[in-house]
Amino acid sequence: MGAYVLVDPPATALAAEVRRLLDQCAPVVAAHSERSYQFAAAFAATDGVELDDEVLYLGTVLHDIGLSPAADGDERFEVRGANVVRTMLLDHGMERDRVANIWDCIAMHASTPLARHKSMETRYTNRGIALDVRGSGAEALEPALVRAVLDRWPRHDFPTEFEAVLADEVRAHPDSVRMSWLESVASAHVPGFVPTDFIAGLRTTEGFA
Repeated sequence: MGAYVLVDPPATALAAEVRRLLDQCAPVVAAHSERSYQFAAAFAATDGVELDDEVLYLGTVLHDIGLSPAADGDERFEVRGANVVRTMLLDHGMERDRVANIWDCIAMHASTPLARHKSMETRYTNRGIALDVRGSGAEALEPALVRAVLDRWPRHDFPTEFEAVLADEVRAHPDSVRMSWLESVASAHVPGFVPTDFIAGLRTTEGFA
């Protein structure tokens, strides 16, 4: 079997903007984003699913822009990133329905139970990212394909380095992580952080009538 050929990003007038945004990300985040796109595109190709290639590319490769200086604010990083990319795309004249699709890809990239009920692009963005972060679904792809992606953008110390990026995020925006998966990161890295107790909060409303 010959060497696996990586997927070329789709032709897009936004290529320079994509590179500008990725260059503001930590190297570990930029490489993760590239791998995630390759895996997302590979899942779609393996399943024989036709997608809007530009939407999948932009939604996947820019999914962690919220962890960069390009996106500041009080919202969770997924939403900050989605908002920055939405503004950029609208300024470049992209159709609003496609922009909304890309917003979903980015904002829901770490919310699998939601992503699986949205567009095909959102679903495959989530699948590609889940493979790179957790190894989830690797058995569905050709081993040579996975190896080629990992050789091109080595994972090295990804778990440790990415945890450090997330730790910086939750320390900078501790209130934004409430009721989300990021609470586990905050619990580990923010002194005194107490995870939300939904049931306790619910019980305090017993006298509300």
